[in-house]
Amino acid sequence: MVDAIEVGRDALDRTMPFENGSALNVVGMINVADSMAAVKKLVFEEEKVTRQELKAALEANWQGDGYEEIRQLCLSAPKYGNGDPYVDAIAAELYRFWADTAITFPTIWGGTTKPTGISITAHAPGGALTGATPDGRYAGETLADGTMSPAQGRDTNGPTAALRSAMAIDQVPFQATLLNMKFHPSALKSTEDLRKLSSLVKTYFSFGGKHIQFNVINRETLLEAQQHPERYRDLIIRVAGYSAYFVQLTKTVQDEIIARTQYELMT
Repeated sequence: MVDAIEVGRDALDRTMPFENGSALNVVGMINVADSMAAVKKLVFEEEKVTRQELKAALEANWQGDGYEEIRQLCLSAPKYGNGDPYVDAIAAELYRFWADTAITFPTIWGGTTKPTGISITAHAPGGALTGATPDGRYAGETLADGTMSPAQGRDTNGPTAALRSAMAIDQVPFQATLLNMKFHPSALKSTEDLRKLSSLVKTYFSFGGKHIQFNVINRETLLEAQQHPERYRDLIIRVAGYSAYFVQLTKTVQDEIIARTQYELMT
């Protein structure tokens, strides 16, 4: 591989003998996994909802007689991020399929395509263009952020369970992945809490994790920053693979960050 600095050329010069590969990002796969788990359980296994009923509810964006009941059933179905093999296995298979498929796409530069998974903020506009989904999501709502992150508010069994779900996915084929976690400041007050956080990170990477990032802030502060941005111009948070000033983000992205599960304990 040519050293662009050594030869004094732009590293992005496509005439250079680099690999010339491209990365293809995937957004909302966790919503697909949660949706498939709901369909599998409610339609095919328990037969609580017919395909026609679910289709009609989705087309109506859950608005209508009896559709909210169906939505609640979908919300109660197994969700990724809780260490539940039922849905984690579906997520793992989806990502395996995506990785195997992405590498078959040639690039215009003669290189290969690599699967990757850092959504940046694409899960916001992506969600705006996506209709209602069987995981209980309304049309237009933001999709799950990152690639390894649970859908906002769907992980209810704590950070260790969320890690178990992420570690169920083979991340090796991916150029990059992302798992977002949000802690209340009280969860990291003591030396023992910090030791547990360190252990959490080390465990994740030892089982193939590639990227994990944290926000340590309470929900009330973020809501206050939305209402009074002039008081919080220096508030920096992690979004999805990068840091940003919270008050400079769109309200849609701000709302998505606020909606992420806030862990109160390091368990």
